Amino acid sequence: MQGPGIHWKFVVITVGYIILIEALFLFLSAGVAYYYHGSDVPSMLLSAGIAFVFGWVCVLSMGVRSKITFIGKKEGYITVALSWILFSFFGAFPFYFSGVTPDFTDAFFESASGLTTTGATILTDIDIAPKGILFWRSLLQWLGGMGIIVFSLALLPLLGGEAAQLFDAESTGLTHDKFRPRVSQMAKRLWGMYILFTLIVVVLLSLGPMGWYDAVCHGFTTISTGGFSTKDASISYWNSVYTESVVIIFMMLGAINFTLLYFLFFKAKIKQFFQDEELRWFLAIILISTFLIAVGLFFQKHHGFLHSFRTAFFQVVSIITTTGFSTEGFSYWGAFYLIVFLFLMIVCGCAGSTSGGLKVVRAVGLVKSTMSEFQRLLHPRAIIPVRLNGKAISFSVVQRLLAFAFLYISIIFVSCGVLTFVGIPFVESLGACVTAMSNVGPGFGTLEVTFVSIPIFAKWYLSFLMIVGRLEIFTILILFTPEFWRR
Repeated sequence: MQGPGIHWKFVVITVGYIILIEALFLFLSAGVAYYYHGSDVPSMLLSAGIAFVFGWVCVLSMGVRSKITFIGKKEGYITVALSWILFSFFGAFPFYFSGVTPDFTDAFFESASGLTTTGATILTDIDIAPKGILFWRSLLQWLGGMGIIVFSLALLPLLGGEAAQLFDAESTGLTHDKFRPRVSQMAKRLWGMYILFTLIVVVLLSLGPMGWYDAVCHGFTTISTGGFSTKDASISYWNSVYTESVVIIFMMLGAINFTLLYFLFFKAKIKQFFQDEELRWFLAIILISTFLIAVGLFFQKHHGFLHSFRTAFFQVVSIITTTGFSTEGFSYWGAFYLIVFLFLMIVCGCAGSTSGGLKVVRAVGLVKSTMSEFQRLLHPRAIIPVRLNGKAISFSVVQRLLAFAFLYISIIFVSCGVLTFVGIPFVESLGACVTAMSNVGPGFGTLEVTFVSIPIFAKWYLSFLMIVGRLEIFTILILFTPEFWRR
């Protein structure tokens, strides 16, 4: 069964298995709903049943014992794109069937926002939402944090040695120091470390004012840098320095290159960890931004020194890691603060992490590439490479970096025009586009807390932007090029 040079059998079978995995997690969420005697049990079971049937139909229709001899990049891109779209589609059913979001548009927006770890929400009464629904909402972010494809690679031997195409399609960022083992082994190690971090943050949160249920949900959404909360007031509900400190630490861990974390915690390569150039830039941006905002809050808003530093540090880490938790609304602090947060929302965390955005390594690469151009103007005959961690970056990588930055800014610019055209004010449109593309969560102005008021078209459009941003642009947009579909 082939199209224009595409092995559709592999695509359908793999997507089917991924939806089956989703069905299992939906059944788990139904168990949580049953434990808390929630009214959402029937909706969770119905959603799980529909996903289970769809997944098995996909697998059986292609032959469950079919052996895939070869897959290429095309199959990888199509499989990843379909997996994320369909996972979001079936993930929307619990919200819709339970009545938490009576409109399916809102349900899909919530599901896509969860899976892409964006954290933008259309819910307004989170405190009274059924616990099974909130657990599923948090679980979506946890699955999306490391990536549903990476999760599948760790579990499905069906994918075998060709799984690298899927990993490359989902993880298209500029990275360095890749793992040496096979992709399936790498996926297992990544997920093993991810699960370990999740267990640790859940236990630590439960030692504070959070109960076990809230600790589990926030553990899922902290390490995944997702930002969904079980409370309308987010982390500020507990008003706890201890809770904020734990969340800050694990938000930062989630936004650091997981390869570096692996070598730090399991290979004890401490020197290599702190010598990483991207990490040093990441920490420097956090410290400088925290200082600027804390000084502003202290002198302009007349907050106490400790309160200014505590608020600034938490909000800076929350935004740059693309988590989006909140302890205090920042949209009305003033234009200066919005500019700082806009910068953080664009640059974001490190490559190879659960955070979204441009990534620090790309921003550093752009700065260094620009500086090298100045040097070439002064010394036309000199060979001046762009270096990261002391290693020269190839010209092809620099080209890809520039192409990504161009597309990233262009999509935000065009999307901002689209949203203003449908009636959303400019500041809100800008914040919504950046937060969707970078998978951050909170917007600006009236959209800082909820997106429920925007038009239906804008919700679908932003849902599309979230998936485009999560898959780092190329994986989705390449499907719209005529060359892709030629044999």
